[in-house]
Amino acid sequence: MTESDRKSNKFSRRTLLRTAGLAGVAGLAMLPGAAAGSLALSSGTGFAGQAIDLATLQPVAGALVQADPGGARATTDQTGAYVLPVPPGTYTVRVAKDSLVGVIRLNQIVSSTGYAPLDLDLVPQNPTPDQQQVLYQRMVTQIQSPLPSRAALSAQALSIASSGLPSQIYVTNVPPNNSSQWIPLEDYVKGVVPNEVPPSWPAATLQAQSVAARSYGVAHFLAYGYICATTACQVYNPNNLWPSTNAAVDATAGQVMTVNGAVIFAFFFAECNGVTTRNSEDAIAYSGRNSDNQYICASAGWNYVSYCRARPCTWNGSSDLSTCGYYGHGVGMCQWGAAGQGNAHVAYTDILNSYYTGIEITGCTASNAAATLEPAQATQGGFKIYLPYVANNSCS
Repeated sequence: MTESDRKSNKFSRRTLLRTAGLAGVAGLAMLPGAAAGSLALSSGTGFAGQAIDLATLQPVAGALVQADPGGARATTDQTGAYVLPVPPGTYTVRVAKDSLVGVIRLNQIVSSTGYAPLDLDLVPQNPTPDQQQVLYQRMVTQIQSPLPSRAALSAQALSIASSGLPSQIYVTNVPPNNSSQWIPLEDYVKGVVPNEVPPSWPAATLQAQSVAARSYGVAHFLAYGYICATTACQVYNPNNLWPSTNAAVDATAGQVMTVNGAVIFAFFFAECNGVTTRNSEDAIAYSGRNSDNQYICASAGWNYVSYCRARPCTWNGSSDLSTCGYYGHGVGMCQWGAAGQGNAHVAYTDILNSYYTGIEITGCTASNAAATLEPAQATQGGFKIYLPYVANNSCS
């Protein structure tokens, strides 16, 4: 199964909007009118676009858009359109609306030549099961973590986790310019997790994915000296963040999974067959499709890894995307199974221990072992504050 196969079933946001018959902002000259007046652009500079609910593709009216520094604000009209005048510069743009998870866009540039187009997606805080399926298909760009070379699994450098984690890791192929950069570890994890799970998933699941992503990223960096920002390693986008995934990363900051003091490659994949995960030496490969367009399962073999033993996974149904009920290589943490456990209020530490054998969660202390994310209650101008989840580090 290749990433191009997966992306062939996905559409760009603009295509989705056209399919739904919604007005976009492609030319920035035909913005729909607002009840209080026209949103047609005047001379000046700033941002202009449309906010939609990515689960339903419906416009989001009454969303609060803010650009920092400066704190300039605008509110979307009944068609989801907004115009936000700001001087030329580089901004962080946030959008928030009660009952929705708003997105955070970093490093958004306004030039001196006019308004920059910026569409903003939101997702429900409590989507239906069908909506969760839709959001996974529309948002997730990495459905499994790649299996590395066998030599990397036993690299001596992995044992550094017993004495402390690197504060920065070297990342190649960083968008938008395909550059290579040293990036603070926690900032890196915040740019990875939204590409692996929808931000609407249960808090404990987001936390489990954060620890897995941090573990895999650190292990790859220590073993190879770098990690790439593509599906060949872990997809990393520094500019498209979500409050809920940011909070999950913060709640688990500094935590990785280790075995005998060495950080592990914390493999994950999308869907198990509703019965069990796979032993690492029996990873799944795919050899084309059958007449029902399902991926045909075969064995990839691969390598024995002590922390990836076949484990029960009855928290999700069998996938209909393949002939064996799996989606992905089947090794490590099953994402949809982790979502099922999160919905059942299983703690993220227990989720991780249910998929990885004989691991320790290094950096996990009594103050954060049972950390949960709760909706923030503060409001400002009738809107929830921009971080709709805050860490509640109480332990049981």
